Amino acid sequence: MTAKKIDVLRKKIDKIDANLLKLIQERGDLAHQIGDIKSKALINKGSFYKPDRESVILRKILSKNKGLISNKKVRHIFKELISACLSLEEILNIAFLGPTGTHSEAAVINHFGSSVQKNPRVSIDDVFHQIRNGISHFGVVPLENSSEGVVNSTLNCLTDENVLICGETYLDIHHNLASHKHSKLKNSKVVASHPQAFGQCSRWLEKNLPNVLRKVTLSTAEAAEFAKKNKNALCIASEVAIEKYKLKTLVRNIEDFTDNRTRFIVVGNQNVNKTGKDKTSFLFQTPNKPGSLMALLKPFHKRKINLHRIETRPSRKSIDSHNFFIDSEGHQSESKLKQTIAELRELGVFVRILGSYPDES
Repeated sequence: MTAKKIDVLRKKIDKIDANLLKLIQERGDLAHQIGDIKSKALINKGSFYKPDRESVILRKILSKNKGLISNKKVRHIFKELISACLSLEEILNIAFLGPTGTHSEAAVINHFGSSVQKNPRVSIDDVFHQIRNGISHFGVVPLENSSEGVVNSTLNCLTDENVLICGETYLDIHHNLASHKHSKLKNSKVVASHPQAFGQCSRWLEKNLPNVLRKVTLSTAEAAEFAKKNKNALCIASEVAIEKYKLKTLVRNIEDFTDNRTRFIVVGNQNVNKTGKDKTSFLFQTPNKPGSLMALLKPFHKRKINLHRIETRPSRKSIDSHNFFIDSEGHQSESKLKQTIAELRELGVFVRILGSYPDES
């Protein structure tokens, strides 16, 4: 009886799979038709990818999810479906901080799905270079980590480069201690990783490997490659890198904080339409004098606009000025933000809008 019940259920699954395949192909055909219409009508001057449209689709789907499969997994499934359908219209070229096997590559897949051409670069500056010169459609770079704070190179590039923030994605960061398959922990002389990974695992390292030399690498993937070539070396790396270099995992999740998370931003040259739940990122520059920050925040407070993040640093171009990087709720096209921007400019504040995009936090 048990075998018969399982057989009946499996036949139902087979029927559902056949229907799913048919519907997936129908969706792909419709997406292809839309792309063809846009091309012939010259509607689309840039990329076919529309962050606002995708965000609205995903939010609508997740709002209807009442089943056993979690929102996170449903989102992943539909991200891959949307990515596959978009690839029928164009293959997106996405630049990211390489090499392959890093958390940045995982962020690309998390945001764009797998059906893209991944373009690993040697530095964050190089990612911005790819966008500026039209080599890549978009770039994905880390902006801030929940335990280690902001990534300075990204802020510098946002200041210096004339690109826009088109989106954001968040990635749970887990670090694993790994080694060559034939090495032993007691014989280890050195542990390799990226400075950010060392910072996020500092307490664990001090407690468990206080006498092991630390070797700084350009990425966790490079650290994994180093451990592959050196039997007495350890590395701190992602599961993707460990699998790629066929290493042995010694200890999983050695990060100091269990909710360790990195926010990545998507940069490009595309203005994104509002979705109803958006963020806008600004670069403000004010004179370096008492009360400058209060004057900057007052127009937001007056209109009850919530601020997600404030980052300040001296201007690299003028010793008498400070730069403020601020993320606010809302879209730049909305009246409250328009009024706020206008008021700040009247006060003599330099205002640069870095981009409005769907809020994924």
